Amino acid sequence: MKKSNIYFVNRNSLSVFMMLMLFSMVSIFSTSCNKEDDIPPPSAYVPPVIDTSECVFLIINPELSGDEALAFECEGPEYTIFGDIDAATLTISHIDNPAPGGINTSEKVVEVIQNAGVQPWAGFFFDLSTKIDFSTFQDIKVKVYSPAAGQIVNVKIEDSLDGSLSTETTAMTTVANEWEELCFPFSAGDSDKYDRFVLFFDFQGPKDAETIHYFDDIILGEGCMTGGGPGSSAVPTIAAPTPAVTADNVISLYSNAYNDVPVDTWLTVWSSGSLLDTMVQGDEVKKYSELGFVGIETIANQIDITTMTHFHTHIWTANATEVKVKIVDFGPDGAFDGGDDTEHEIIIENPTNEEWVSLDLPLADFTGLTTREHIAQFIYSAGPSGSTVFMDNIFFYDIAGLLTAPSVAAPTPTLDPGNVISLFSDAYTNVAVDTWQTVWSQADYEEVDIMGSATLKYSNLDFVGAEMVANQIDVTSMTHFHLDIWTPDAAQFRVKIVDFGPDGAFDGGDDTEHELAFENPAQGEWISLDLPLADFVGLTTKEHIAQIIFAGMPANGTTVFIDNVYFHN
Repeated sequence: MKKSNIYFVNRNSLSVFMMLMLFSMVSIFSTSCNKEDDIPPPSAYVPPVIDTSECVFLIINPELSGDEALAFECEGPEYTIFGDIDAATLTISHIDNPAPGGINTSEKVVEVIQNAGVQPWAGFFFDLSTKIDFSTFQDIKVKVYSPAAGQIVNVKIEDSLDGSLSTETTAMTTVANEWEELCFPFSAGDSDKYDRFVLFFDFQGPKDAETIHYFDDIILGEGCMTGGGPGSSAVPTIAAPTPAVTADNVISLYSNAYNDVPVDTWLTVWSSGSLLDTMVQGDEVKKYSELGFVGIETIANQIDITTMTHFHTHIWTANATEVKVKIVDFGPDGAFDGGDDTEHEIIIENPTNEEWVSLDLPLADFTGLTTREHIAQFIYSAGPSGSTVFMDNIFFYDIAGLLTAPSVAAPTPTLDPGNVISLFSDAYTNVAVDTWQTVWSQADYEEVDIMGSATLKYSNLDFVGAEMVANQIDVTSMTHFHLDIWTPDAAQFRVKIVDFGPDGAFDGGDDTEHELAFENPAQGEWISLDLPLADFVGLTTKEHIAQIIFAGMPANGTTVFIDNVYFHN
């Protein structure tokens, strides 16, 4: 690794120095030509006015906090560069803003030049004076000037003494040769862990030509949108959920959770699309762009899945309205010849955009896949053609291996407590709840501990009522209702919210209520339900919320774990 020290030369100070030198030379010449008593007294000398509006650039270990941006005007860090090899170099300089205006009128910015041939993961880091406190603000924002749209910018934060302790998020540039602010969301749980800031431009992109990027004004704030920040809605910002199937019951092609079998290629020569191996929060992910269809082959190491029951894939897309999955068996001869080959395609319509979707496809639904001992091809396609799809956790599994309880806690909420009315969450101060299981409920209930996080567990669930009758809640200033759920077996999950009206009684007079249903929720992983209150159309009053009712199918045979139950704005 190389270190780069950056200094500014003060041009005004240089000019003043030249003037003083000239003045001294004239004085010496005059002294040699005049009598000593002709020299004016010291009090007659009037010094020139020195412009102090500019400053001498100082090398510091900066602090990243919500108080002010790291602006690089008169001070900045020492950089350590990595990923440049042989004659390929990466250089960093502080220069005049090449395009002052818009969102960035600063005089000085940082220039990053990547010469052709640097590693796809080339970048640099600098150390901070203190570990970052994310308790108040969880988003890191950076102003970026990129030569092209569609480039991945990666922000990674590490412990300077142990680089294995790290987390990272990505954003994508949306404009070329123009300043934009990219937003990188982290969480309150990342507080006081990391004091090294790592930055990658055009992360894992082609490095076959010189590129120049600029950045400025790094600040800890808030405002990242779902799926990235401003200008990065096409990139996931959290890793796909950890699979909840025991390893003995899995044949994995691609997952950090398991040992993968060999795959010949993730992009056949006949594919219509491009592939980028990238990272999301330290998790390896496949990104397919300009996707029409893509072939993945295991011809050299064909797979026998006769003991498996399901095929699983996590997908994330911002623009696909349809995703198709085809599995092909080449038959005993091991060749694609149309003779003993069998195959089948399943179509997934309108996958939820900008969040990870778990596809758990029963192999029985691949009705044309009549043989399963020589699996050699997987074909993904998307509509409309040209969509972008991220993929992770691609594996076959036997449903007998599904976990019956979560092995990890629900995600830690990151919203400002001032915008939350919490009923059940370790992340916030909770309002009073009369009961989480009314006497008229049809479910078993207990509170369990999942990796140190208190969690509600309902088993044998038909329906269960939680009541706040004695402490009814006014949610008129809130916009959403949130809860995290985990189920090993539910085919349907429903949520109902009930307002008792001004009389505070459930009497059918001024009561209002509405229920939302979710079909086939992903099993064996945490699902975040963030429900707009506007979708509860029958809930026409919201000043006296007194009941929340959860229900599941199949009735009396469902288990659901619930955490982080709150309203938020």
